[in-house]
Amino acid sequence: MKTIAHHTCKKEGGIDYVISNVPFYAEHNVNEEKYQFLGSGYYFWDDNIELAKSWGKFHYNNDFHVFEFDFEINSDNCLDLVGNRSHQKYFMELFRIYEEHTGDTKENWSICQCIEFLKILTTKNEKIFPFKMIRAIDLLNHNKYKEQFRTKFVAHKGNYTVINPKMVICVITKQDVPLQSKKIVFTSLK
Repeated sequence: MKTIAHHTCKKEGGIDYVISNVPFYAEHNVNEEKYQFLGSGYYFWDDNIELAKSWGKFHYNNDFHVFEFDFEINSDNCLDLVGNRSHQKYFMELFRIYEEHTGDTKENWSICQCIEFLKILTTKNEKIFPFKMIRAIDLLNHNKYKEQFRTKFVAHKGNYTVINPKMVICVITKQDVPLQSKKIVFTSLK
């Protein structure tokens, strides 16, 4: 599946620095209280420039750029927790492995901790976590991200879905980001 990925970054360092270094690494480091949803890596919005702009407005004080990249996502290179049921089931099995090794119970699970643990196991056995990227949905429907639309399936029932959810892609290493396709598509006026 082909998709467009948007990366939001600060303008810090000037345009030449940003263009030369984009995308920027997001470190997951519990000791420094740096928590990343899908562990350490390079984060992108899955084909959602409006969410990329909202992120820049609120997290970079409206002083940001949005870059666009062309991604090829398939079941070999991406753990797809959005639209691949077999990957969702596989990840539940990986959580079981994580639980066995760490003693954490389901109540204490977090995706970021599990992924970071799996990266360590992968250094010993590449087949455990062979993915170069992870794709997931963040269902927190926060007022600052008005681009999301939560709607009920049936008016008088509580069941609902989110149209235009926050879909995130985390690429684990920069060498797996398709840098040849990068282009700047938005710059804030600040």
